[in-house]
Amino acid sequence: MLTQFYSFLRDPIHICWLPLALLLCQAALAQQSDPMQIAAEDAEPVPEVEEEASADQMARNRVIYVDIPFVYTPGVDPVLPPAQLTNQSEPNPNEDRARSIQRYQNIMEEIEAGGGVWDPGLIEQLSAHGSLMQQQGDHDSAVLSLDRAMHISRINQGLHTTEQIPIVMQLIESYLALQDWSNADLYYNYLFYVQHRAYGAEDPRMIPVMAQLAHWHLQAFNMGFGETLGLRLSSAQILLETAARLVQLHFGRQDERFVSYLQSIADSAYLVARNPDLMAELTRADFLITQDLLAARLNQGVLGSPVGFEAGESALLEVISVFEEAANEPWPLAEAHANLGDWYLMFQKRRAAEEHYKQAWNLLADQDNGEALLQCLFGQVIAIPTFITEPRLLFRGSERPSAAELMVGFLDLSFTVTRNGEVRQVQFLGAETVQNDPLRARVVRELRRFLFRPRVVDGLTVASEDNYTRIRYWY
Repeated sequence: MLTQFYSFLRDPIHICWLPLALLLCQAALAQQSDPMQIAAEDAEPVPEVEEEASADQMARNRVIYVDIPFVYTPGVDPVLPPAQLTNQSEPNPNEDRARSIQRYQNIMEEIEAGGGVWDPGLIEQLSAHGSLMQQQGDHDSAVLSLDRAMHISRINQGLHTTEQIPIVMQLIESYLALQDWSNADLYYNYLFYVQHRAYGAEDPRMIPVMAQLAHWHLQAFNMGFGETLGLRLSSAQILLETAARLVQLHFGRQDERFVSYLQSIADSAYLVARNPDLMAELTRADFLITQDLLAARLNQGVLGSPVGFEAGESALLEVISVFEEAANEPWPLAEAHANLGDWYLMFQKRRAAEEHYKQAWNLLADQDNGEALLQCLFGQVIAIPTFITEPRLLFRGSERPSAAELMVGFLDLSFTVTRNGEVRQVQFLGAETVQNDPLRARVVRELRRFLFRPRVVDGLTVASEDNYTRIRYWY
């Protein structure tokens, strides 16, 4: 619909009718308004300042993100792990660094005086200058230096050479710090394009490139950035599957990256399963073409629809297989069984979940430190899936404020977890006020939607009361 609207506006004939169309829309909306509301506004106009305050209050009553529930022991003041919605870095001024920046500026002036503004000797100096500006926290200045270094590199060394890669990676770092998601997205994709063009799809040097772009797609999805969120999940899944395949091909299944990528595949599969409405977007012809092109570039063959449950189950079973082959300490294998049990529990395959929880229990119970290990794995409830650590985005509207504009709050709650991991009997542990009531209700509602790994006693899942959590939220 937006595309048609923009096409309408680009037509010089249609644009002439735009003012009249807007007036007609306003008149139609006025006719649909509540007559009692119109009469009240005519009789007693509301001051403009109060309207703005009311709108701001409504915005502040909207919870945008909810963090993963942090379960703690009663009587112990919980210390939440650090959580950031962005890669915003703090300025780190340093006198020695400032002197180095000035020295680089002097060198660049000398190079320009002798060889002109496109002298290739400027590339290294501008890159170093940009790096120092990043360390100082001045990312705007860093972007200016790095962007210029990239232009000089392209003029002297070619448009798509691998010499640009370090500069592009620095640019991405600064754009992320500046929360300039559009340019970060642009350069992530450009970074992939340059290296794919230079190395080809099967080169092991492409493994970190694919993983980096896949994780950016997942990060962008969790932030709600972009209009094609379903396509981001599909692309992440394709890239991660290819990266895992290449690691196995070139380095073997015992390479630590193999398990890491398999867990990330499960991450993407979980998001696919939770967002069927977004996956429906991918039936559009233009999205299908985009997916097929990416799969063709990565030699992935013919694609089906992005897979949720089956892809995650397959990846987590493969993780178990890897640790069984390694035959090392029992903890990684037990944890892998517990993660697969979580997966089955989330999809209401409760008998399969209990079987894998029991296998995890049996692996640890006979160890010398088995009691301590079992306490870590099953001693208290844990929000699942455990591999999702990013705050959950609740509001995807276009009017969502940026992360820098959000305020943060905390709620302490107690709750019961059934043997099937469901939340019951949530109680608020704090003073209820008019100010926190709308936010509290939204966070409590979200807690009820989480699933938890239940406590396991003697290999059997059990219900547990009086679980305590502190939940961080942004509004």
